[in-house]
Amino acid sequence: MEVSSNLSTELIAFLDANIILEGKPLADLPWHDVASEGVIRLLIVPQAMEEIDAKKRDGRLGPHARAFNRLIAPAVIKGHPIVLRDERPRVELQMATCSRVPWDEYDELDPGDGDSRIVAEALNVRNIHSDNRILISHDIKPLVYARGRGLRVLQASDDWLRAPEPSPKDKEIQRLKQQVAEFKKDEPIFDVSIEVCDSTPFEVLRIEALAPAQAEGLTETIKRLNPKKPNGIDDVYGLRIGFNERDSSYDGKYKSYVSRIIPAFASKFHEKLELLFNQRLLKVVVTNVGPIRADHLVVVVETSDGMLNDRVIAVSQNGPPPPVPRPDYFRSFEPHRGMRDLLPARVGRHEFETTREARRTAMAEQSCEDFRSGQCHTFEGVLTPSSSGEELIVRVKLTAKNFRGEHINELKLKKRIKSVHAEAVIDMNTLELKRDYSTEEEIDRLLDAQAYDQIEWDGSEL
Repeated sequence: MEVSSNLSTELIAFLDANIILEGKPLADLPWHDVASEGVIRLLIVPQAMEEIDAKKRDGRLGPHARAFNRLIAPAVIKGHPIVLRDERPRVELQMATCSRVPWDEYDELDPGDGDSRIVAEALNVRNIHSDNRILISHDIKPLVYARGRGLRVLQASDDWLRAPEPSPKDKEIQRLKQQVAEFKKDEPIFDVSIEVCDSTPFEVLRIEALAPAQAEGLTETIKRLNPKKPNGIDDVYGLRIGFNERDSSYDGKYKSYVSRIIPAFASKFHEKLELLFNQRLLKVVVTNVGPIRADHLVVVVETSDGMLNDRVIAVSQNGPPPPVPRPDYFRSFEPHRGMRDLLPARVGRHEFETTREARRTAMAEQSCEDFRSGQCHTFEGVLTPSSSGEELIVRVKLTAKNFRGEHINELKLKKRIKSVHAEAVIDMNTLELKRDYSTEEEIDRLLDAQAYDQIEWDGSEL
């Protein structure tokens, strides 16, 4: 880039079309980069004007091309230059009139190339007697051609250009965003947090199924730890004393326990251990942080893998509990349920009602008729991923009568699968665990508080 300074005479400057189309307004350009004083006559050659006219209907450049046409029109019609600025350096603008280009003399220039034509036309401008000429462009190629033909050149810096303009697509996106923002002025605003304990790293155990011999050995161990209990009290003559204290069904129940329930547990032992070790406490907090209440809010919590449960699941590695003899006369005492117990509790307008329970399922749903501004709701349960390689996503969806669409938050957890044998996590002889599990403290806390109803005891399905 060459810069002329202290010019007291006229400088003829040829502008490339990109200065007009991409640059700042001509009067605001940094003309001191070209000259510090004197007069700068800006000439637009026919090829540059043709390129500008070609952009008059362009979505982004069209307004600038048409504005330049309006600016230069008086100079074309009246034949007088337009003064862009009076202070030093003085800048004038007009169209250039060019003679026929002798292309045979310019073997390196291509008549079909726009940059070549701009340089050739600048070399053949009529009625210009000064050799003090300069070509100004932001592009390199026309400067190379001009330099090769003895013309001084100036590469316009980025300071000559306008700030980047959004495309028509970007403008439309911005318009739609503003429209959505207007719609949302009358909608509630939600904040959702999703927390899963012990999720960094998110290690998931894949426990191998027991071999037949191992399952048989586990069955015998559970039998040994749960022997059959005495059933009733006999006197020395073999007669019952007092009430009939013998449980007539106990023998059959214990036989079923030994022959069916324990083997069934042993066959699923690896699944039970995976359930024990892979459970994670889950906490979802939904808050209405805007000034507008949410009408008929529905909160859906779902997992892409594994299952959700509203209570922590207590899994006994010692196997299902054995039956206990119950004297027959206790069977006559059935718990009394009054009408109050049969009727569901009434849910207030601002309270949440469970419409789909989280009971070993992939989705849970709760709703609230009137979720007030500033109100906070918490869903607490457990998340149990499977030991597969499937991606795990916890997703919370909110819908409301006065909210357009859905509010969705996601927590993605990258599982780190670790395959082990049962012996790695439990002593098969004593059935004592060799490692801690994530929900152990929570179960201990609930047991200490005697909150037994907040624990799901696994094994009732066997």
